Amino acid sequence: MNRVLIARDEAFNFIYRANIDALKEIGTVKFFSPLHDELLPHCDLLYLPGGYPELFLPEIRNNHSICQQIYDYAQQGGRILAECGGFMYLCNDIDNVPMCGVFPFSATMKDARLHLGYREHNGMKGHEFHYSDITTPHALVNRYKNVIAGYTHWYWAETGFETLWNKLTSQKQ
Repeated sequence: MNRVLIARDEAFNFIYRANIDALKEIGTVKFFSPLHDELLPHCDLLYLPGGYPELFLPEIRNNHSICQQIYDYAQQGGRILAECGGFMYLCNDIDNVPMCGVFPFSATMKDARLHLGYREHNGMKGHEFHYSDITTPHALVNRYKNVIAGYTHWYWAETGFETLWNKLTSQKQ
């Protein structure tokens, strides 16, 4: 049985209800708070949805131990899917405030401008809506070990999570 862990709190709250339902089809879904929880619960899949981590930088800085646990989970080959705010959270930092450090990117809100539009990758569709930027070159779909992340909010309710995961991981690293 898959244990699916979803970040959900004030900073991570943009998630399609249908995606949660699709995750329930592959296993037991539990929620946790990267802002408030001190320990990362055991899981087989960690989902970091979109939201606004840039608005909660002091709280994230004060709970950096959970960032370290997520970094360790990624290093050990744990499966992580992160979208938009979740992607920013996996970067080295947001405006010089340390994040999880899974990806060697820096996110910034400086000179913020709207990035809006539909995206497609290997037949999977999603959208972007964000004001932040990543200061280092990055791809639509970024991979590190078993971590998949990017700005796109994917909608997989029609295809299922495993189809999404397989299509996103089919690109060469």
